[in-house]
Amino acid sequence: MTRQQPHPKAGEIRALLEEGLNNRVIARRLDIDVRVVAQTRKDAGLPPAPRSSWTRRPHPKERTIRLLLSEGYTDTAIRERTGADVATIARMRTAGRFGPATIIRRPQRIHPKDAEIRALLRAGRSGNAVALELGVDRAAVRRIRAEAGIPTPPVQPLSLEEKWAAHTRMLEGGHREWTGERVGKSRTPVMRYREKSYSPFAIAFRQRTGRDPVGQAKAECDLHQCVAPEHVEDEPGRTRLREQLSLVMGRAPRKPRCRRGHDQAEHGRYSPDGVPYCQTCHDGETDP
Repeated sequence: MTRQQPHPKAGEIRALLEEGLNNRVIARRLDIDVRVVAQTRKDAGLPPAPRSSWTRRPHPKERTIRLLLSEGYTDTAIRERTGADVATIARMRTAGRFGPATIIRRPQRIHPKDAEIRALLRAGRSGNAVALELGVDRAAVRRIRAEAGIPTPPVQPLSLEEKWAAHTRMLEGGHREWTGERVGKSRTPVMRYREKSYSPFAIAFRQRTGRDPVGQAKAECDLHQCVAPEHVEDEPGRTRLREQLSLVMGRAPRKPRCRRGHDQAEHGRYSPDGVPYCQTCHDGETDP
């Protein structure tokens, strides 16, 4: 007659028996047949568990609690998930010899620009645009978007001009304010469209004239960084308007060459109030 092999959990059964637990509690805890526990108790020559061990009924979510304990959750985290009392969970941790928790939740630090990031995301800005404008990490922007439940904006469905219009606002006097992205210390308007950067001034100029600007396009009105197409000029347009202003104000026509001999047809410029000057001489005077 062959000798019966011991049960795979015989060691755990013996340990719980020695703690004084009854057969049904041990069977439920180890997920085995109660008859296996009874036979192990008999083979070990241990007496039945005292009646006092039957007075405490198992928690309705005992298996879930034990699973979370085995995964390393804290008592507080398990309470939040199961609704069980912390004292009950602590007792089960000790009885089951689970040891200290390994999954520790540390409080999330609030990003210094959390409010600004959320505001731009809610305005429909992409994560990359927000990160570039505020100088923050893209991962932080993604995390804050997920925390706030703000959906990712759809792939750009607008044309270049439509997106430009969506980031401008009409003001009194025919001016138009740029409400989109700005860069640098001077807060220069910029627009990103399909992985490229565009000047809102150049877009405004092209809308009015149907061509790309020559040189830098910018506003010639009294509103700083106005992007109204009617107020934006390129370099030849600015020179023409300022020359007309100079003549209206009674100034003498610009000389063909400056005092240093530079051709003013090529190097000549006018200040906003119509005063002529040589760009080459001006740059030389301002160089360090």
